[in-house]
Amino acid sequence: MKKVLLVCYYFPPLGLGGVGRPLNLFKKLPAFDYDCHILTVKPVTYRHYEPELLEGLDKSRIFRSGSHDPQRLMYLLGVRKLRDRILKNSRQVSDKFFPDSKMGWVKPAIRLGRTLVNNYRYAAVVSTSPPVSSHLVARQLARDFDIPWVADFRDFWTSFKVEDSFAEKKNIEKGLKLLDEIKKNTAAVTVVNPTIAEYLDTGEIITNGYDSDTAQLWSAPQDTERFYIGLLGNQNENKAVEPLFKVLTVLRETAPGLFARVKIIQVGQVDKEWFESVLEKYGLSGRGEIHGFQKRRDTVRLLSEASLFYIGLDASGEQKILPARMFDLLASGRPVLAYVAAESEIARLIDQTAAGMYFNDDTVDKAAAYLRRHIEKSVSGELTITPLPEYARPYSSEAMVEKFARLLDGLT
Repeated sequence: MKKVLLVCYYFPPLGLGGVGRPLNLFKKLPAFDYDCHILTVKPVTYRHYEPELLEGLDKSRIFRSGSHDPQRLMYLLGVRKLRDRILKNSRQVSDKFFPDSKMGWVKPAIRLGRTLVNNYRYAAVVSTSPPVSSHLVARQLARDFDIPWVADFRDFWTSFKVEDSFAEKKNIEKGLKLLDEIKKNTAAVTVVNPTIAEYLDTGEIITNGYDSDTAQLWSAPQDTERFYIGLLGNQNENKAVEPLFKVLTVLRETAPGLFARVKIIQVGQVDKEWFESVLEKYGLSGRGEIHGFQKRRDTVRLLSEASLFYIGLDASGEQKILPARMFDLLASGRPVLAYVAAESEIARLIDQTAAGMYFNDDTVDKAAAYLRRHIEKSVSGELTITPLPEYARPYSSEAMVEKFARLLDGLT
């Protein structure tokens, strides 16, 4: 079995969407004859921790280096939770760090990485970003030991393109130059969606996928009297949740009897006070079950009561990103109502799978009609929900990992 080193800053016990891709590579590459080792950071201050994701894993293959980055230093000072206020200010201070705020991790990670390569003789090194700093670690190891390097991009740079990540022109120029250097020095570049491939002008598209183990837990809804609309993931004032409430306002006006059955079930990081205030604004107080952040298995259990999912993205560059939770929604077998632009990655996926509909401010009435049809089917018993439908299967974690394995086969 060949050994591969995966360089990733975000890895359990850190949680949320960014850890899913490296975690599944670590767990499932051995099934394709690749022993995957992880080079990551020691504990850092973060928004949410999911230590349960490490249960049952071979931790002897996970190696953690020290770091001098702000989140590691905050952790050493006793701070465990990264506050929303700090996140909001992070872009304002981005020009103080290059390529990103994790630059203080690069040298310690390279030192540990050199030891690991000497000990294990890896056939290849893979780095996944963000942070882009992970690519600097892998680049140096690839140079030092003359081994193939695969650079994986889960986002453009951060969630934003280089041009939108920095205010200072010199940093934008440095960022674009670094991207060119990465492309020239890698054996392969992988990306999670076509938009990022277009931006980089290169990259094999290997989409994210739902975790197959967790997806087995999806079941059909049991409450036949109510129609639950599921909300999965981070919800705050910067997320586009209000379009759903506008749809519900139209439904209340046009089909009050069907509207009376509707309830919203939310699971994920949420500003509860803000969420309740927006419900009140639209006259929906009491119609929301707000569960907040939950373990992944509990998330599936709670959201299995949903008969339809809603996802909304604002008008920023977020439209060009395909959130990892979208694949969980596909695995659930529920229809997806999405507030996104027609040229967005979510719209592209919905078109490919026929798994729902997307709308904008001009088509709220159409979205309300779509919702009404599904509630009517639920009332008549004609709404059939089948978890892990055929259209979702190409987006499983196994499918994602197999594509990486086939890529590595051509390099090692």
